[in-house]
Amino acid sequence: MEITNTELLAISLRIERLGQAFYDKLGEMVDDPAIKDFLNVMSKEEVLHEKQFKNLLDNKGQENYGWENSAEMRGYIEEELETDIFPKMEEIQERLSEFSDIKQAFEFAVETEQVSHEFYKMLRENCTNYEAKTLLILLEKAEMEHLSRIKAMEKRFLGNTPA
Repeated sequence: MEITNTELLAISLRIERLGQAFYDKLGEMVDDPAIKDFLNVMSKEEVLHEKQFKNLLDNKGQENYGWENSAEMRGYIEEELETDIFPKMEEIQERLSEFSDIKQAFEFAVETEQVSHEFYKMLRENCTNYEAKTLLILLEKAEMEHLSRIKAMEKRFLGNTPA
């Protein structure tokens, strides 16, 4: 089954809005002004990623970028993004409100950024359009930077407590 722009946009919106909702929720849980500022920046960056990906698809139009008929991409969407690993937004909102401690919240953030990175990486690996591939590399890199920053913030906030 062909992978459509609409389907990819829905996935991207879900990924980026999940990140934004998470950072906003976590910001409500902390008192440290530096961490609050950090989380606010992270939330805004998720909105930017959403806009960048939407622009990529708008520019793509009906052009074939290589991923449309990728069995590997279809498998990834069905096995990873449409499962319990990546729940529906309503379930995510429930999960955000159920964090019992900040450690759980950081673990969720790490998982979310890893899923985002993998999504953009998979698209890039299947993309044949040079300009789109360049943007996907930038989105991939941004998600990896988010992951590094989350881990650094977790270490700063929680210290070196064992898992």
